[in-house]
Amino acid sequence: MTEKKRDAPISYRPPEALREEFRARVEKSGLSVSAFITQSVFADDAPRQARRAPIEQQQVARLLAQTAALHDRLKALGDADRVDPALFDAAVRDLHDIRAALLSALGRKP
Repeated sequence: MTEKKRDAPISYRPPEALREEFRARVEKSGLSVSAFITQSVFADDAPRQARRAPIEQQQVARLLAQTAALHDRLKALGDADRVDPALFDAAVRDLHDIRAALLSALGRKP
């Protein structure tokens, strides 16, 4: 039985002066190095979804989780008698607006 060997990989070594910029662009894209080079060379979409989220998306997702926790705390406060209902409702509306903006930044529908 003969095994089919894979082709030798094509490697790219950026010039020393451009290495940091290359790494930064790959990191910002959220793609693997191979997918980033393929997209850059062929001007096509990435062959598949990035395996890791870009740092900005990770931060937005973290903020979204924190808004959910804040919403729960506000709801618990809203049941207390000493909270001004108008201020409470304004805070909840603002929180919903923040949540919608974060979901939009992640490419999701609020």
